[in-house]
Amino acid sequence: MRLNTPYLKWGIRRLVARHAKDLLSQASHSWEICPAEKAEVPPAICLDGSMERVTGISPWCDWERQWLLVKGGQAEHAATRAYMIKDVDLRDAFLYCGAAKAQPGFGAERLFANQAGHVQKLKSAHMMSQWAGSHYFGSYMRDELPLGLLPPEGAPCITVTTNAYGHEAGYRKILSLPRPPRTAAARISELTVYSDFSQNSSKAARYRELRQRVQDHFKGSDSKTPKRVYLKRGTTGERRVVANEAALEQLLTKLGFDIVEPVKLTAEEIAQRLLNAPVIIGVEGSHLAHTMYTLADSGTLVVIQPPDRFALPYKEFADRLELGFAFVVGHPAEDGFTVDLDEMKRILDLVPCA
Repeated sequence: MRLNTPYLKWGIRRLVARHAKDLLSQASHSWEICPAEKAEVPPAICLDGSMERVTGISPWCDWERQWLLVKGGQAEHAATRAYMIKDVDLRDAFLYCGAAKAQPGFGAERLFANQAGHVQKLKSAHMMSQWAGSHYFGSYMRDELPLGLLPPEGAPCITVTTNAYGHEAGYRKILSLPRPPRTAAARISELTVYSDFSQNSSKAARYRELRQRVQDHFKGSDSKTPKRVYLKRGTTGERRVVANEAALEQLLTKLGFDIVEPVKLTAEEIAQRLLNAPVIIGVEGSHLAHTMYTLADSGTLVVIQPPDRFALPYKEFADRLELGFAFVVGHPAEDGFTVDLDEMKRILDLVPCA
């Protein structure tokens, strides 16, 4: 056990300052990588009356943004910026600098930390972990992997402990994106952190680069004609149960869909099964991130929305890459929600390449 002295010092400095400070406010300087932008948003493909069944949205979303994504219009995308912060202490999942702190990693803040090694002294480093990606697989694929393409070539990069993702190592191998060293305790003279949450043109360019790396990885391998796919959520993540999933799978199988359950497969197997699929259907959630780098360039993602947890994070991704996006809203049921099979057939009639 080692006393977490940076945490203790932060608490004292916070009391003196009378409020906690944002870590980015401590930057000695910052620079813009991609400016803020505006972009046209196409309307989502959906059936009339679908939104009338929506009773709630994800706690990470707001209604105004969701309606824009449904109806179409003009969206604003924040800038991507880098911040250089001097004399930062890293302990487990947290960064400390004066009265400021941030949590780029996964895990609780503790006064006594289980740290076996010594405190590293780093002259400079680029932080490649961020809060959302450390906690949720979807954010890891959507934000943290593209983040790895931002630092200059050869720049010293570090990560911290994240939630355990069984497919992480496999995807990093496919994408030729080795994970930077995990660091548990360090004093960093100059730390560069990034604000890169928006779906701007820089993020879109990096998505395209990673999608091309998937194509390159499988080039020359035995490949079959791409099939349409139903991506099973299974029991992973928060509970979102399709009560009539067996009937849905039976319908989709008759229509020629391949049923893919990621929890039973390696990243290599998942990517190969989804590669260049013209249509992928799945329940809204982090497992849809498996489609990001494999859906065909002209493909369409069809998302089954739980009526009480509506969310469209993957539409923002699809819009920037000019991919198709459709959704159906489930019907409330005692043990989850059901998908109207006739509605599914009708939405597929509206989907290009379906």
